[in-house]
Amino acid sequence: MDAEQKNMLSDGAAAGASVHSSANNKVVSTVWNGYDCVFSNDDYLKKLQNGDIHHGQNTKAEVSTDNPRMSFRRRGSRRSLDDFGWLRQLDLRSDVPSIEEIRDWSFDTLQFEEDILVEVFISMLEFYDLLKEFNLDRETLKRYASAVMHKHRKDCYYQRTDIEGEVSVIGTTANASEEDCKSSDNGHHVFCEYHNWYHAVSCAQACFLFLTLGGADQFLESKDIFCIIVGALIHDLDHPGTNNDFEVKRNTELAQKYHNDSVLERHAISEGLNLCARNPELDWLKSFDNVEDRKYVENYITEAILATDPARHATIVKEALAFVEEEPKAYDSVTSESLSESVELTQFDRANLKHRLFIGRLFLHSADISNPLHASFDVARDWAVRVTTEFSRQASKEKELSLEVTSYMDGLDSEYNIAKVQISFFAFMVQPLFDAVGKLFPNLSHLNDWGEANCDGYREVIAACEKERADG
Repeated sequence: MDAEQKNMLSDGAAAGASVHSSANNKVVSTVWNGYDCVFSNDDYLKKLQNGDIHHGQNTKAEVSTDNPRMSFRRRGSRRSLDDFGWLRQLDLRSDVPSIEEIRDWSFDTLQFEEDILVEVFISMLEFYDLLKEFNLDRETLKRYASAVMHKHRKDCYYQRTDIEGEVSVIGTTANASEEDCKSSDNGHHVFCEYHNWYHAVSCAQACFLFLTLGGADQFLESKDIFCIIVGALIHDLDHPGTNNDFEVKRNTELAQKYHNDSVLERHAISEGLNLCARNPELDWLKSFDNVEDRKYVENYITEAILATDPARHATIVKEALAFVEEEPKAYDSVTSESLSESVELTQFDRANLKHRLFIGRLFLHSADISNPLHASFDVARDWAVRVTTEFSRQASKEKELSLEVTSYMDGLDSEYNIAKVQISFFAFMVQPLFDAVGKLFPNLSHLNDWGEANCDGYREVIAACEKERADG
């Protein structure tokens, strides 16, 4: 590594990324806003040169939450998000989309009435004839999906008085009344703009595309496919709109229960499976009456959802790169058990449970952060506003509670700062992951191209804002 490269890496570390190069200089391990990241050394240097690295924010944000679906009005900049058309005014569809429409990269869950997405979930399972194969009752699955939808409707921690300056922390929806969870008109709570039912179905549909259009289904058993789609649907169940670090810093009951390890992911798993245990009318697990099959399904869903914890991101990328680079020993170093030297890591072995489980873990994590890769920039930036709205609220709550403020969540008060952080998120987290995904599944290699195109859209926003500032 020459002096210029070392200086660039040092600059990156100063901006918030600690950098470690491997012995062969092929891989760079960094920390982006507290999350471990892995990508090639050359790729990292290229991103530094392009100015695509942005760590943290320093300005204040104000968030208004007047409506569960449209709570993205922001103050603090001359040009509102609406000036760029970021706030889509959608006439929600009430028709059930065809499987051809669902099986398309342009599909947008945000365009539909939420009840319609229950049918979308069922359609994806029926595409693989899973209801027939496992003797699953359609109405039971619909009731289950509806229950999952209702448990996404209420924010765990915030009341509207929070936004008006009063601190009022409440419990999780696990302790809320059933009526509270079912009422989308509940005026006492702020709803999650991002970690909601629409995100749940969006992730399930992204996994469906990875399986079908990506061709990964050929390496999986039917049980695996079922677990991936269902796991994606419940992976953020009862999400509070804040992250695991917030749980740990507050030493909540959930953090204590799960020993500060993947707190929200473990809570989602528990809530999702307990829906079956608590209510016979929702119990699709009973169709897996064989003890081994039931255990298999529960364990697969558990492992796949745990992979959505951002703290596990680097491990997932390392495992994927080990498959790509045909290095069995590297793969062994990432996992706790060794694999047979005879395994061909250039292709997945359907008979190998570790391979099938890795695909499930890889796909749930990939789907969870795939919004920046949407074929439509309008959709990608819609999700960007949603997630940064939640970020801003968490930062505000941390200040109110005198907690350490999560730097990258603070100051997201303008389209300029949102665009900056989206480019950085793509560069550090999304692109390296999907580079590996595209090499493992060539039919998915185009997704990063859409991510790059969306970043170009954000760069246009940044340029327009900077020009306005320069013009006074």
